[in-house]
Amino acid sequence: MAAWTAAAGMLGSAAYTRTRAENPSEFMPRRVLLSHAGLENEIDRGNSFWVKAALVYESVTGDHVDDHTRHLSRDLLLNLAAYCCPRIHPDPSPRRPQALLEDEDKKKAEDDQLAKRTKHPDEGTEENKQVIDSIFLVVGFLPRLTKAAATGGGKGAAAAAARRDAVDESFKATHMQDIVTDVIKLENQLPIKHLLAVADLAEAAVHAAAAGIPGLRDDVAKALRDYKLGFAGANFDGVIRSFCSYYSPFFSKDEQAKKPDDDAFSGELTLLDCLHASLVPPSSEAGGGGVKGGKTSRIPTAKELRRSGVRLEAGVEDGRAVVQFKEDAATLRLPALVFDFKLATVARNLLARELEEQSKPVTRYFQLMNELVEEVADVRILRRAGVVRGGSRGAGEVHELIKKIDGYATYPSVFMAMDVQVEKVKVFHEKRMNNFFVRYRPAIVAASSVVAASVVAIVATRKKRG
Repeated sequence: MAAWTAAAGMLGSAAYTRTRAENPSEFMPRRVLLSHAGLENEIDRGNSFWVKAALVYESVTGDHVDDHTRHLSRDLLLNLAAYCCPRIHPDPSPRRPQALLEDEDKKKAEDDQLAKRTKHPDEGTEENKQVIDSIFLVVGFLPRLTKAAATGGGKGAAAAAARRDAVDESFKATHMQDIVTDVIKLENQLPIKHLLAVADLAEAAVHAAAAGIPGLRDDVAKALRDYKLGFAGANFDGVIRSFCSYYSPFFSKDEQAKKPDDDAFSGELTLLDCLHASLVPPSSEAGGGGVKGGKTSRIPTAKELRRSGVRLEAGVEDGRAVVQFKEDAATLRLPALVFDFKLATVARNLLARELEEQSKPVTRYFQLMNELVEEVADVRILRRAGVVRGGSRGAGEVHELIKKIDGYATYPSVFMAMDVQVEKVKVFHEKRMNNFFVRYRPAIVAASSVVAASVVAIVATRKKRG
């Protein structure tokens, strides 16, 4: 329970409050409000409920919600919660949500029918609200993501890019993109254990709803009876892999990003925790490479590295925050950063998660990128090297995000494995720049050009006189 409790406590910290105030759109939920309803937000649980209900209804029936089925989407979500909640949170005298007691007053049937089409429902106890949020993720959101991610077959970078594009396509509507970014926000995190519990009950709950909800069309009732979720708690790690692969700020040519340790599926860790764990290299893969100390140094810009002969290269094997410098080949390998509609939100919430941690691998990476990118020209160098992917409006928008993304993070942040590699690059760069011909190469080239032009002119003049 420590991990989720720590995350919940961080939401009230001064550092998080400053970060949230600076970039509210990246931290405040816009469409979907989960778990932490106590913070000030643009939406409330009532408005958010209808978004959850619509996505769950569409996932189960295959039909979009309209004015005629809106009340059925509400009934379905509340019915699923009524089935799951007492099995997840046993209570000798559970209180059913008021919205489920539709037949108590027959005299007001018509008024109730009108009200339940427009009025925000009573979601019941805090436990029931948490179950509703878990149902939204497990039945509504995650199946949509995993289904789209499974459409691209094959291996390699092209197949990985196709899978990512397929998920983007399934969420291309503006309101769906808002849902995608809301799900990863620190304020919207739920413990994985609640998702696992719902995953094991979801199919039975939907089947029971086919008989428990009055007024269903025959085709809708049949869809509920035939419903298959496609995964359960026992194989939820596959869902986590797809989730981490899609949300990762780094591109990976592997079919799916590596999942975190199995502790994530039995404890209080959240989807954001799992994403963070999938980005951090194991200690065995992040060795110092022979350089001791690992002091935090500032890396030269991309233009300066090119001048000293350092070649930049994208490392896309498994999408982790691994930085490696090969001195014999003068090559610096960096994770391939994917610039898309969700990068700013994903990155800032990962950085916010690290605010109170001692080792900050993701924060250190973005600070390194901030140092590499001084001008737009530096971004162009990184894009040509494959270290930055995407950014349809050009290098300018990428430059703007990179220069602002680390916000209120402690500077410099520390990640020993990365610091060691940066120090190696700095030592190599300074050694090369101490060479006269390397340091003054532009001036030497310019002077050589002038001299060559002068010689050509002199020779041409003598030929004319001769």
